[in-house]
Amino acid sequence: MSIRLLNFHLVNNSMQSFKQAGSIFLYVLGAIGYVAIVATIVGVSILIKWVALLLADKLLYTLLIIGDLLRGIEIIELLNILVFAFIGMGVGVATRLLHPQYGRKISAALLIVIVPLVFMITPAIRYNSWMEKVGESDKLSPPQTATLTNSFLNRKVGLPGFIGYYVYTGQFPVIPTKQSEMKDLDSFEKKVNSRFVQFTGIAPTIVSWSMRVCFWLIRIFYFSVAVIATIAHFREGVRIARR
Repeated sequence: MSIRLLNFHLVNNSMQSFKQAGSIFLYVLGAIGYVAIVATIVGVSILIKWVALLLADKLLYTLLIIGDLLRGIEIIELLNILVFAFIGMGVGVATRLLHPQYGRKISAALLIVIVPLVFMITPAIRYNSWMEKVGESDKLSPPQTATLTNSFLNRKVGLPGFIGYYVYTGQFPVIPTKQSEMKDLDSFEKKVNSRFVQFTGIAPTIVSWSMRVCFWLIRIFYFSVAVIATIAHFREGVRIARR
């Protein structure tokens, strides 16, 4: 009798161990699938933003006078509503592949990283495009281009590289692409400002200050839209996954 009981316990323990191993395997497989899905979602989102920028450069930002204004406010960033809704929904649904106890927390923490990174893709693409244009216009090598642009940004806003570019374009819609324009920046900015003065009829000083305030407020607005769209659709995605 005791031998039968011992055999029963051994078989029962073996079955439990097998079930636990199977559960662990499924969670590992789900985690791999989750990572693949999230990576695909982020990749597609970046591709959409990149294509949208190309189309905006060809169709919107080439318009006389108003094109510079549309570029300054990055009107194409209204697409963030769809892009970040897609991210939130996709990650929310993919959460079903993770352990129920930790899945939502992991996805929420991941979105805190993903949203700013994807949001900053637009200025990052713009920065790289600007560097290429500066190099092409004056036939400079990449190191020479970096030295020239960093010197310009340091002189203008006190910050080099991408951060300096982001700060400068937050207060002025057009950035010079030639060395001669960077040296004679006052003339360049006055020329650009005159377009807005002609278009709006407002004094140049007011135009300059209005652009600084408006461009930063617009950036904050776009980021807020991205966050709200992500949160709302993430919750909906989680609800769909539970069903």
